[in-house]
Formats: sequence, C-alpha cells, structure tokens
Amino acid sequence: MTPAQRDLLICEFGRRLKLPYPMGLAEMLEEALEVYRKNFAILFGLALVPALVGTVFGAISNLWQTIPLGKGYEPLLIAAMVVSYILLLVTAFIGYGAQIWAVGQVIMGRPVSFWEAWVAVLKRSGALLLTMLLAFFPAVAGSVLCCVGVLVTGIIFMALIEQVILLEGVAYIRAISRHVQLVYPNWEWARVLGFYLASYLIFMVAQTLIGWGGMVSLFGLEIFREIFPLSTRFAFLLVGQLWQQLANALVMPYWSVFMTLLYFDLRARREAFDVQVLLERWEDLGR
Repeated sequence: MTPAQRDLLICEFGRRLKLPYPMGLAEMLEEALEVYRKNFAILFGLALVPALVGTVFGAISNLWQTIPLGKGYEPLLIAAMVVSYILLLVTAFIGYGAQIWAVGQVIMGRPVSFWEAWVAVLKRSGALLLTMLLAFFPAVAGSVLCCVGVLVTGIIFMALIEQVILLEGVAYIRAISRHVQLVYPNWEWARVLGFYLASYLIFMVAQTLIGWGGMVSLFGLEIFREIFPLSTRFAFLLVGQLWQQLANALVMPYWSVFMTLLYFDLRARREAFDVQVLLERWEDLGR
C-alpha cells in the first residue's frame, strides 16, 4: 500500500469507524475537544473523584499556612503534611489513569462505564505507580545536562507511559522500553515534545483562568494569616483547595484526551495501527 493509498483510506473511512489515525497539532486539539464534549459526563466524573479526595489531602499538606508550628508537634505535623502530599500525587496519577483508560476505549469505539474505568485502573495501580517510579530515574537524568535535557529525557521515558501501561497491558522495564520505542526514533521525540508543551500551555492557561478564585483565596490566607482566627484561616484554605481541584477536574480530561490521541497517533505513524484497525473493522463499513 502506497502512502497516497493509505491516506485515501484513512480520509475516507477513519472518522466513520472512529479510527485512531495520524493528526497534526491543530486537528488533534480540535479532536480532543470534540471527544471530551461528547463524553463530558463520564470524563468529568472520573476527574471529580480524585479532585474531591485531593482537596482533603491538599488541605492537610498545606496546614503550615494555617497552624503555627509549636514545640512538640512539629514532627507529627510535618509527617502528616508529607504523607498527605504523597497521597495527593498518587490520587492524581490514578485519577489521570482512569481517564486515560476510558478515553482509550472511546477512541477505539468500545463501550465504557464509570465503574469499568475505575476497576481497570485500580487493578493496574501497583504496576502503574511502580513503573512510573522506575521511569522517573532515567527521566531526571537529563538534569545532568541542563533544563532542556530533562525535558527531552522526560518526554522519552515518561510522557505517555500511563497510556502504554493501561492500554497495552505491559509494565515495568517492558513498558519503559515500549515507550522509548514509540517516542524516541527518527526525531519523533521532538514532535512529541512540541505537542506536549503546546497542549500543556493550553491546559495551564485554562486551569489558571478557571481556578483564579482558589489562588485568590490562598493568597488572601497568606496575607491575613496573622489577623484571621484559626477557623477562618482553615475555611480559606479549604475553599482555595476545593476551587483549584474543581478547576483541575474540569480541564484535566481534555489533556487526558489529547495525550491519548497523541499515543494513538504515534502508533499509527510508526506501526500503521490505523490501517490494522481499519482492516479489522472492514465488515462494519457496510452496516
């Protein structure tokens, strides 16, 4: 099959079969918005669970803003804040994973439910977290070079690692090797880096615009910490955390969709995965 014939097949049948096919940045951003819009309820619901849990962990991890550290209580309070911050990160990774799994099923045209997504990611949570921990070490090795170096190594080893683990069912060193195989060759990492930074910029701008109230609440807490009573300070902290977490829950699924589309884009470009799916669904064209 020549490249021209392949492009014709994809253009003709790709959208009709919900086919994961190669896309440019603008098309991928638009497609991500469309997928999120059509599946808003389930994706926002999946993001809302870690947002609400994260509000509690986030508030505990920032107690230093409300409670003065007194003698005898410092080690206990610091330990609680550190543990809460770690649990906040774990909750965020697992919640992001549930969105990725659901988006993967949607892109492949399969039915998906709220509970199926959580069951799928919780079954793989141990492998997910341990694999990400293993991938973290080669990723941060780029800091030996410079700031740009850690961006490159982070992209090569970690950018789409959750998609590989949850959608292909591999883990640990095999998952890291598979990720490098998809992202690294032929300067593909440079395109992935560009797409990643562009989408992250959009994500951060949207989150900042929506979550401004949470930042104002936390900023006000910092300014008037010595004036407000303890109950008022804690209320400011809780409101600020909740507002920011809800803003994150609203915006994060869009980024999950975009990054999962990017994963399928890489598979289509490097492995003709789109053509494989097209052949598997050929009989569906007549229905």
